[in-house]
Amino acid sequence: MFKKIILKNKKLFVLLVIYTIIHIFFYTNNFINLLFWLGFLIFFDHQDFNLPKKKEINLTLIISIIFFIIYLASGFVFGFNNSPFNNHLINILINFVAIVLPISGIEILRFKLIKSNKDNFKIITLITFIVIMSEINFKNLFLTHNIIFLHYIISIIIPIIAQNILYTYLSLNAHYDIPIIIRIFDKVPKFFLPIILNNNWFIVGAFAIIKVFIIYYLFKYFIFSKKTINHFTDLNRALYPITIMAAILLVFFMLGLFTYKPIAILSNSMNPIFKRGDVVIYKKEENIVPGNIIIFQYQNQMIVHRVVSINNYYVTKGDANNSVDYIKIKKEDIKGVYQFHIKYLGYPSIWLNELFTKEN
Repeated sequence: MFKKIILKNKKLFVLLVIYTIIHIFFYTNNFINLLFWLGFLIFFDHQDFNLPKKKEINLTLIISIIFFIIYLASGFVFGFNNSPFNNHLINILINFVAIVLPISGIEILRFKLIKSNKDNFKIITLITFIVIMSEINFKNLFLTHNIIFLHYIISIIIPIIAQNILYTYLSLNAHYDIPIIIRIFDKVPKFFLPIILNNNWFIVGAFAIIKVFIIYYLFKYFIFSKKTINHFTDLNRALYPITIMAAILLVFFMLGLFTYKPIAILSNSMNPIFKRGDVVIYKKEENIVPGNIIIFQYQNQMIVHRVVSINNYYVTKGDANNSVDYIKIKKEDIKGVYQFHIKYLGYPSIWLNELFTKEN
């Protein structure tokens, strides 16, 4: 029983553990990070690696390019901001090396360790866990508070966990070049483009998770379907709970069971902030001031308008309307305050609502 969990290639494992400890307790700066992985790549023996298959590379490039196009196209929905990064050629090259070198190092190290221990799922799980720990910025995690902590978990931590399970799966079944290509397409573009997307934490997290599962299932059914790999089913089982959890969380979110709740917009009264067919995300707030966009209930209808004044009641107005609302809104009528919106996502809800209204 004990022999089954003996770790192979202990020197590389110790190297990974050392890097992770340095990262967690000292938060590796870029210079130390680059020196560490440069030394690893220079002195590491690559002779026992097989080249990836052409179809694996082709699929990876196609997926990465498609998602990059989607990433750019989403800017026309969520908006663009000027890039905070210096776009001079020398800075672009420095940023490129600072990203590609650590990505290459960690994926080659992961690949070698996993291939050496491919018959032991427990060791594979341990390696994946350590790599996850080496990629989390614990300094930011511990400095976040309350709702910001939730943002960090959804947009950063959960995607890191899902992505690393995927990269382990790809390393076990394919080659280290595959996750390297995927990760480079994820990280590099923002340093080259003069603009960045105005995406919020929810969109960032959702986009990352969706991408993980699409890549997983494409490789599973089009590339690995005929392969027989040890612990193939174990890795499948590792991803299934995340898939189910993500689906449950999405359902709960749409049902409004979390702090943040969605509502589909039925009119253009708040144009141009958001329009009919958009989904507004809101949360409960105690301190409401003029200028806030609030979600309140009037009779059986939910209305999303801006607060223009507060006396004994809250006076509201749609930005596109000519006059204030005649409704006297009490604090108990207010369900929450606008946080952000997602374009077009509310149309299915509107269509279903109109369908049932016509039938009744």
